[in-house]
Amino acid sequence: SCQITYQSGKSFVISGVFEMSRNDLKKLVEDNGGKNSSSISSKTDYLIRGDKMGPSKLEKAEKLGITMISEQEFLAMI
Repeated sequence: SCQITYQSGKSFVISGVFEMSRNDLKKLVEDNGGKNSSSISSKTDYLIRGDKMGPSKLEKAEKLGITMISEQEFLAMI
């Protein structure tokens, strides 16, 4: 798997169910200089993808070529 380095100023969308709470994930994004967004757009840098993610968000992310990462991959980045 490729190693993704964390850069501040990146935009994240969090979707699905995770081991930690979504609020904790959002706080980690912000504490590390990232921005949280509720909807996927061409400005989204990463989609943190959890279990039971909505199919419409997944389809949109794939269509826009958004990088999808797991909770563990995100935690390894920061």
